[in-house]
Amino acid sequence: MGSARSVLELLGEPRLLGTFGEELPLIDHLCQTAEVLWHDSDDSELAVAGLLHDLGWSSGSTEAEHASDGLRLALALGFSERVGQLIGLHVTAKRYLVRTDSRYWGRLSRESRATLVEQGGELGVDEVGPFEASPYFDDAIRLRLADDMAKDPSRPRAQLESFYPIIAEALESAQ
Repeated sequence: MGSARSVLELLGEPRLLGTFGEELPLIDHLCQTAEVLWHDSDDSELAVAGLLHDLGWSSGSTEAEHASDGLRLALALGFSERVGQLIGLHVTAKRYLVRTDSRYWGRLSRESRATLVEQGGELGVDEVGPFEASPYFDDAIRLRLADDMAKDPSRPRAQLESFYPIIAEALESAQ
């Protein structure tokens, strides 16, 4: 089980300063995603899912595995099944939106378009219904859209310490 402090330490690791193909460091992207979700919802679990959604990437996961590796990491840190599942579904949500929204492709960053192929391409017709039936569907879409919005290299990075209260709240709600 993790603590809010240990999660902040994990987020402070130098490997998160890499850009992983985008125009901003991964830590900036994670912070921006969490901020968008927190400001739109005041939902600590959703915001924490945004804060942790790409951590699988930084541990050497492939594009196809980073969401499932992130899910496992979130559960190992003591977060709820909901936080883990939202992290695990953020790639499925991208694949779903490419399948169901003709304008979505044009809103993806160049890197996100490139990684879509490694992630399985657009969601298969037979996969749409089961994903829509998931109890996490709406929030997975919200996380995905925040993920896409949170790529502004000119935006100052939030202080990691500012996320302590929402991390602690999300860990507490998992108990």
